Amino acid sequence: MVQIIKRGGKRQKFMPEKIKTSIKKAAVKARISPAKTRELVNDVGNSVIDLIKKRKLVKTVDIRRSILGRLNRRMKSVASAWKKI
Repeated sequence: MVQIIKRGGKRQKFMPEKIKTSIKKAAVKARISPAKTRELVNDVGNSVIDLIKKRKLVKTVDIRRSILGRLNRRMKSVASAWKKI
């Protein structure tokens, strides 16, 4: 089971849907089409989730860095919106 280490040191069970939900919210905020949003959520979300599932402990900072890096390469407007949600 993957554990997430929050900023304050608290540990939490990894919930993959949180990643996909946050990307979807950012895409909606950036006014991306529904089809492009689904594609982005699947591509970026699944790649980050697959990366995390290979580890036992992951810091939220590392998850954030991974999501933002992938979003910046794919769609800067969504990356910018993701930072604000």
